[in-house]
Formats: sequence, C-alpha cells, structure tokens
Amino acid sequence: MATTKTTNLGLSTPGEERERLDRLLKLFDNSIVFGLKDNKRKRVGFSDVGDEEEDDRPKLTQRVKTFYVDSWPEVKFNADNTIRPRSSRLLGGTPITIDTAIALRHIVYGSPFHSFSREWKKSTLQFQDISSLFPWGLQTHRCGSRGLVLCVQAFLLKHLIFEREYFSVELARSALKPNEFERKRALIGAICEMLWATGEKKRCCICLLQDDRCYNQDYRVRDDGITEKLFLYEFKKFQDLQLFVKRNIEFFQTEGSNGCILFLYSLALSRTIYKIKEDIQFTEESKDKLLTDNEECSQALINLLLTGQAVKHLHNGNMVYNQFGKMLMKSLKGIRQRSQIGFLFWDKTEDSDAKTEVGSMLKTPKFPMWITNINGQIGLLFSINLDLVSDWRIENRFTLYYYTGLPNHPKCFLNIETRHGRKICGRTNLVRLNEEGKIPQLDQCIMTKWFGAAVNWNGTPYFY
Repeated sequence: MATTKTTNLGLSTPGEERERLDRLLKLFDNSIVFGLKDNKRKRVGFSDVGDEEEDDRPKLTQRVKTFYVDSWPEVKFNADNTIRPRSSRLLGGTPITIDTAIALRHIVYGSPFHSFSREWKKSTLQFQDISSLFPWGLQTHRCGSRGLVLCVQAFLLKHLIFEREYFSVELARSALKPNEFERKRALIGAICEMLWATGEKKRCCICLLQDDRCYNQDYRVRDDGITEKLFLYEFKKFQDLQLFVKRNIEFFQTEGSNGCILFLYSLALSRTIYKIKEDIQFTEESKDKLLTDNEECSQALINLLLTGQAVKHLHNGNMVYNQFGKMLMKSLKGIRQRSQIGFLFWDKTEDSDAKTEVGSMLKTPKFPMWITNINGQIGLLFSINLDLVSDWRIENRFTLYYYTGLPNHPKCFLNIETRHGRKICGRTNLVRLNEEGKIPQLDQCIMTKWFGAAVNWNGTPYFY
C-alpha cells in the first residue's frame, strides 16, 4: 500500500483561535445563558427529552459544533507525488444524539415509534428532464411530500426568474428555459434562503445521512434507517452555508437519498424544536406536529417553509378576539410580516359563512407566487411579471402559470381578467348557485385573491 503524506501548501486552516473557542464552549457546556422576551437572563439546561420534572426553562437536547468551510481544503499527496482524491465520506459534523432524535421525531410525527412511508423516502429534490415541458420543474409524488417540494419550487423560481442583475419580462420568459447550471444554482439558492430564514438569518443546521448509526438501539425510539444515521452541521455564516450546500447538493437530489426527509429535518433543527413549539403554541392536549396523521404537510409546516415561522394560522398578526367579538383566553399567533411567497386556500366542503380567510400578509406576497391548497391538493401559481404585486393596474389583465410537478401534468397558463369580471346569468338564486357550482375549483381559489375574476384556460382541460 502506498504511503501518503500531507502538504499544507501555505494555505490557511481553521486556526488556533477556533480550537480555543471550542475548548471554552466545552467548559460552559452546561451553563449557557440566553436573554428571553422578558429581558431577564435565564439559564438554559441540557437534559433528556423524557425528563418529566416541571421546569419553565427552555431545554436544548444537544449542542452542535459550528461547522466552518475552508476555501481551500488541505491537499494530500501519494508517495509518487500525485494528488490523493478526497474521500467521498463527509468529514466533520456532530452525530445526532438519541435525545435529539426523540425530540425531532416527536415534533415531526408526534411519536418516536412512527416512521416515514415509502413514498416519503422516495421523494427528493430532483429536476425533471431538461428536454421536458418543465425544465425548471422539480418532480413530485402523490404523497405528503408534494407540499414541501412545491414550496422549494416557488423559491427556486424566485431565484431563477427574479434574482438577476437585470430584469425584464423577456428575460423572465427565457429564464423558464434554463440550462443545467442555471437551475442547479437556483436550487442551491432556494435551499440556502429557506434554511437561513428559519434560523432568523443568524444560524441554521443541515442534516446529512451517513453510513453508520450514531447511537445504540433504545426502547424509547424505533429505528427508521434515517434518523439514527444523521450528522448535524451548524452554520453561522451564510457564505459557509452556500459553499457547503453547493458541495453536497447531491444529498438532496440523488434518487434514494431521502432528500425531502433530510430537508425537513434540517428545517426543524434550524428553527429549533423549542421555537417551533412556541410558534405552533404546542400543548399536551393539542399535540400539534409538522405532519398530519395522513403524512400531509400541516399548515404549520407550510408556513415554516414560506415564512420561516411554524405558526398554524393564516391571519395577520395575533388574534385577540374571536368572530363574535369576545376576548380569547389565549391570543392566536398569525403571520407577522409580508411573506416572500404567498398562499391561497379553497375547500369546497366549507360552509359559505365559515370560509377560511387568508390574511393579506400571505395573500399579497413580495413576489407573484402562491402556493395553493385546493381541497387538500397542493399546487403552485406564479407569474413572471413582478409588477403584479406592486401595481394595481397590472391586475386588470395578466397571466398565471399553474404547476403541480406530477407526471403527465399538462402545460397550464391561465389568462386572468378582472376589469369586467365573470358574468353569471340567472334570474333566480337557485340558477345562480347552480352556475357557481360549475366553476372549476382552481378558478374559485383564484377568486379568493381577485374577486369575480374571469379565467381563460386557453384550451387546457379542467383538472380541478
């Protein structure tokens, strides 16, 4: 076997200061102090998730070492002075502990004994073929992961269409015919932006799958082949995050890599389990979680993907009074600021006087893109005209694209006209109700944003 030697080539390494900092962090491993909302300093302890002692202090399950990405890694040479290739196995990272694994499974599934379905495990952030109708599109499956993938798709299109040095409608049309480099760069930008937003633009955590398990089998949690093999990488610099995702994007894209599950876990740990419970207003009675019993994305998870906060309501700000004007026992958290990507909702089973109302923070986003929930089916509406969300005159007549990511999905672009609107003829209320019942469900969803809008499907068959 050829011997190897290591040469530094005069390049910089993490340095002695970083090692000293790590030693200091170990000394204070059990005595971190945070400033909370009441401006009082409270001690945060590290304890087991199963600890039943009543304590108001927020509990952290595990300290994750900050991961730094060097611009030029150490170069290794073989005995014959040839460059030694880098190992395919990742170096660094912090193995997940059993307490973190239990807490993660609880907040995602509600139980450490339930594992992901086969459809979730097959789901990745994989592009469609470059020669297909949607070279910019991510593939989705008919399962709960579709909501997660389409939220990533929205941010991907945001980077692909609008994150350009120069912008025009013509350039936006050409952006929908990207090459391999452009769409991969947009995906990396989308992943980094979403993770950084969940960490309040201060830190984030990425979970990657390794070969060996990180803890011994335990009766408190059931192995699922994924959670027990996670390595955690924490970042406090956005540039380090971008470089790391660029180098390891295949962990989210490759078939069989459990890419959607890894991204879901990364989101949860970037937000931190404690803050997710705060956002979702978790109680032992409600037992809220990120995935529903049918493994669909809950509204809290959709909001976490779109806004970086796992609130489970759609209204603006905090709701103090109910619909009858009576004060609530506890205020309900909503969306606090205008989101990057919007959200629209329609359910035909709801009564006309009890419709779910979406607040303006989600209904009027910063970019003309909306995740839609139509009778439980997730889709994506978007426009290539940025003025649609800033100039009311553009809303008189415009075009929207609709995408689901499912196989054999037709190319669907809708012409919307709001000046004259939809004409419903009928002399009696019964006739009017009958005609309104024939309106496609996607049109009904669009009309929750643009009331009475006329929608032209341009020959595409109705599929809602």
